[in-house]
Amino acid sequence: MLIRCLALLFCCGLQAKPQLIWLYTDWPPHQIVSGPFQGQGTFDLLQQQLKAAMPQFEHQQRLVSLARLEQMFQQQDETVCTIGTLYSAERAQTRLFSEPIAVGAALAVGYLPGKLTLHPSMQKEGVNIAELAQDDSLVGAYQANRLYPAQMQQLLQQGGSNLSSQAFTSELNAAALLGSNRVDYVIEYPERMQYYSHLLAQPVVLEYRAIAGANVASVTHVACTFGEVGEAAIAAVNRALPALWQSPAYLEAMLRWLDDSSRQRLQPDVAAQQAALVQLQPGSDNTVDARD
Repeated sequence: MLIRCLALLFCCGLQAKPQLIWLYTDWPPHQIVSGPFQGQGTFDLLQQQLKAAMPQFEHQQRLVSLARLEQMFQQQDETVCTIGTLYSAERAQTRLFSEPIAVGAALAVGYLPGKLTLHPSMQKEGVNIAELAQDDSLVGAYQANRLYPAQMQQLLQQGGSNLSSQAFTSELNAAALLGSNRVDYVIEYPERMQYYSHLLAQPVVLEYRAIAGANVASVTHVACTFGEVGEAAIAAVNRALPALWQSPAYLEAMLRWLDDSSRQRLQPDVAAQQAALVQLQPGSDNTVDARD
């Protein structure tokens, strides 16, 4: 009888573990769902370390489209989380945000060397995206269902630009679109374009220019739906982050797909986040060893 009671208590304890559903998309090199680098995306690797620091939850993965991901946060039917989300006041109405989990290169304009170098929109401080997008002789492409800087948001709302919405994946290769001259420029993350280029039989050499007036670096977070479990998940992430940001393995995963020049440009942003998070003390249930 005693053994049976203990077994029941053990089973109940396992069942009581809160469940987190981690939504992920086909978003290389941040999340890679197929091909030779499957599971080796930036957020794939960071998530592995975060989940190891959160043993009090049962973790599940679910592949969704970007549109479906946004829909699930709107509906709030179950507790879901996602890693690598950019913060906005609008998104904060439908989800909770953690402290920063990573910094990366911000969206930029990618193009073939020399293609747009002398274009009037190319200014010292970056690309005047409105001027570039109004040139009828050019064709640009961008990924829908994303958070864009104000300069891009205003442009997309107005319409009438040379930009076309695309669903970039490993199959619809954004670098290949440039290499075949199907488009003249792509608004994308530099490391994402570099990943696409390396998938080609003959990689395409690309140049990048920041969008004038927008941030050079992007700061991303874990986001979870509202509710008790979501709040507990965000709290657990925040407790783990101070130690993780001091871990060489975590930093290497964060910067894995960036070229050396991009890494150097991001060093001040990485240092700033480390300084801010060091003030937060890891909780007693944090299993991450800061010496790793």
